[in-house]
Amino acid sequence: MNPTASALVFDVMRYAIHDGPGIRTTVFFKGCPLRCAWCANPESQKPVPELSYTAGSCLLCGRCAEVCLQGAITVKDDRHEIRRDLCQACGTCAQNCPAGALTLLGRTVTPEALFDEVTADRIFWDRSGGGVTLSGGEPLAQGAFCREFLRLCRDRYISTAVETCLQAPREAIEAVDPFVDHWICDLKIADGARHKIMTGVDGTVIRNNLDWLAGKRENILVRMPLIPGVNDPPDDLDALAAFLAPMQAKVVLEIMPYHRLGESKYERLGRDYPLKGFRPPAEDHVESARNRLRNLGLQVVPAAR
Repeated sequence: MNPTASALVFDVMRYAIHDGPGIRTTVFFKGCPLRCAWCANPESQKPVPELSYTAGSCLLCGRCAEVCLQGAITVKDDRHEIRRDLCQACGTCAQNCPAGALTLLGRTVTPEALFDEVTADRIFWDRSGGGVTLSGGEPLAQGAFCREFLRLCRDRYISTAVETCLQAPREAIEAVDPFVDHWICDLKIADGARHKIMTGVDGTVIRNNLDWLAGKRENILVRMPLIPGVNDPPDDLDALAAFLAPMQAKVVLEIMPYHRLGESKYERLGRDYPLKGFRPPAEDHVESARNRLRNLGLQVVPAAR
C-alpha cells in the first residue's frame, strides 16, 4: 500500500481554540510511540481501532452480544462484559448499539478525503486567523500521510500546525517542516531515567529533534505538563531551563497543570489509570514553577483556558 494513501484518525475536533492561533480544526491521529502515565487521550496510543464502552449509557439490552461474531461480549445478570482479547474491533456491536454506549475509535482516511472533510470549516479559519492542526497520538508516526495532507493545505493557503511529542524519525520532521506554519512540541521531563519510567523512552530523540527544530524555526511553542512529584522539583525545573537556554529566543514555554480529565477514558477502554491517586497541582504551585523558569530566562506563558 502507498504509505500516503491512508491514515488512522480517531477524532476531528471543530472550533478548537487551544491548538494554535485562531479557531482551528484539530485532527487526532491514532498511534503514539510514548506511553505517558498521565496521558489524557489513551484512545490515541494504539495504532489500531479500539472499542470504547460507556457503562452509564448502556441499556443492557444484549443486542451487542447477539451480533458479535467473536463472542467477545456477554450481557448477563445486569452485567456487560467485553473480552478484549477476543474483540477484533470490527464495529458491528457499535453499529447495533441503540444507546451509543459502544463506540469504535479509529477510522481510515485518505489525504484528499480528510482535506474535503475539514475545509467545511474554512469560513471560521478565515475570520479568526485559524487553520488546521494535526495532533494525536503522534501525527508524525504517519509522516508520509501528514506531508501530503499538509501540502494540500499549503497549496490552498490554509494555516497549518503540528502538535508532536517529537519522538519521531528526523526525516519525518524534515519532510513536513516546509508545510508547517506552527510547531507545538511536548517536553515532559528533563531527567532521562525518570522520563523513561514515566513515558517509555528516555527523551534523547525528543531533545535532539527539538534542538534541531529550534535551529531552523522561531516561535516554537513548547508545552510541559506540570505533574507533582514527577517533574516539578526545583532541580528538574532548573535542568529543563538549562536545556532550553541555548534556544530561549526561539521557543515559548507553556506550563500545563496535570489534570485527571482522561481518567474515565481508561475505564471505557478496559484499562487501569496509571496515576490513580495523583492530584492536580494547586494554582500557586504552578505559578511558582512558571516564575522560577521565567527567572531563569525563559519565555513562559500560562496554559490556555
